[in-house]
Amino acid sequence: MTGVLIVGNGNHPPHSVLESFVAASPVIIALDGAAIMLQQRQIQPDVIIGDMDGLTSEQLEIFQSQGIKIVKDSTQDTSDISKGLTWSQKQYPGKHIDVIGIDGGRLDHQLGAFSALFECKSEAHLHTDEWLAVRVTTIPIQYSTTKSRNISLIPFGDVSGVTLVGCKYSLENDQLSSGTRGIHNEALGEQITVSCQQGDLLLLIRV
Repeated sequence: MTGVLIVGNGNHPPHSVLESFVAASPVIIALDGAAIMLQQRQIQPDVIIGDMDGLTSEQLEIFQSQGIKIVKDSTQDTSDISKGLTWSQKQYPGKHIDVIGIDGGRLDHQLGAFSALFECKSEAHLHTDEWLAVRVTTIPIQYSTTKSRNISLIPFGDVSGVTLVGCKYSLENDQLSSGTRGIHNEALGEQITVSCQQGDLLLLIRV
């Protein structure tokens, strides 16, 4: 699905994978220093968002001269990923959002990327080297998968009304709390459906 691609400043996928994301995304947003990586791969972002602590004033001037929009937000109450998600959702309501470049670096930054989905009430897809991460909502959503593919549900606190269909261990209007009950499940076929009624629940699908 075409939409918005947000590129973080962590490890990035192989060039061929990055190009496939870029080709499917009319809008490319670089979070702070990720703009340098994109430039090195001859990919020009449409927007650079963040507190800009990873870019010099000279680099910002060059990017601006190339017609790239600079959205500087020095607020330290939210991460650059939260800033990127919030801005994208306001500018492109209803558009699909993919996020890459969250692997590697500091563990707190990577965990913060998952938390940003809940902070921003975002339906963005976060892509790591091995997993797709999505916020589960009250609306049942179907995801394509393959038989025996690993599926995990990670609750952030107490979550109620959890329904999971199409997995080895199904759930129906169940409850999950912080712990390991929801991890290491398996898809039974080519599609799963998941929803929850209340609470913050993260779906992980191994890719």
